[in-house]
Amino acid sequence: MTFRLGPVAGVAALGVSVLGGCSLADEGDPKGSQAGSSGTTTTAGSGGAAAGSGNATAGTGGVLNSGGSPSVGGGAGSAAGGAAAGSAGSGAAGGPSGGTGGSSGGGVLCPADATFCSGFEDSALPTGAVYKFNAAPGEWTRDFEVDTTLFHGGKSSLRVKAGSADTGASGAYQMLAVPAPTGTFWARVYIQQTELDIGESDHNVFGGAASTDEPNSPGMIEFAEDVGVAFNTSDAVRWPMGYGRINGATMPYKLPKGMWHCIELNFNSETRAQKLYVNGTLQIDATDYPATVAAPIKIFKFGFNKLHGPARKVWFDDVAVGPTRAGCL
Repeated sequence: MTFRLGPVAGVAALGVSVLGGCSLADEGDPKGSQAGSSGTTTTAGSGGAAAGSGNATAGTGGVLNSGGSPSVGGGAGSAAGGAAAGSAGSGAAGGPSGGTGGSSGGGVLCPADATFCSGFEDSALPTGAVYKFNAAPGEWTRDFEVDTTLFHGGKSSLRVKAGSADTGASGAYQMLAVPAPTGTFWARVYIQQTELDIGESDHNVFGGAASTDEPNSPGMIEFAEDVGVAFNTSDAVRWPMGYGRINGATMPYKLPKGMWHCIELNFNSETRAQKLYVNGTLQIDATDYPATVAAPIKIFKFGFNKLHGPARKVWFDDVAVGPTRAGCL
């Protein structure tokens, strides 16, 4: 399967734009190969070398999955839809541990130990995801739809509907909950808005680490916007260095609308250390945060929780959750 990528993501604040790619220069950076389906041979390794130069298209232990369900580890790699796969050659590493790369079928890199991974390539509720509306199970298509018009990889993405004005969406709380390792985990999402920059509005939530899959999980560590992109836990906020509320003034860290942004989150309720990477660059390193933890985290939520609004469309793609950093594609 051919990868279809959006424009190179940038970061804009107060009219200043800083372009950033997915270089993965920080700790734990994976060098996983990207693998597609339908017989397409894709690139491998963080250097982007084509297969045939000593790099394999999928790392040892990875599985290429032609469906929309999460990829799981095993063996020395297999092929689906005619895609090439195999053990890593000289100079190749399949994933963060040197051999765990796989694909959910939409071109998304799935660590073999992922607890959830989806490229949203079919119309079913992703395997492992839970949708709750007012603390009760409901029909997830009320608030979400698989969108084939805008996507990061594969042929579709997941769109959060824009409030009650958008085909009967429920309104404020529009989140999916998926399983995560207890106490500490990584989450990688690609996110895009088309109406507003991410971080332009007052406090709203795009994702986070929680102890339950209920809408009102106590002490959820939020990936949010609140004077720019931030962590927010019970109104205790952490911003990127040099942004947020500074000496009585506001300096919002914003992600430009109309393009995909790779967000990587490392949550830890045991050491109370949370990290946010944007397009491969560490932006928030929050230590001793939050001050207290109600219960160990074990759930990752993503979508949109409209606390201050306005309602808007939000797209997600290539979401991966687990103990291993999946990295940017």
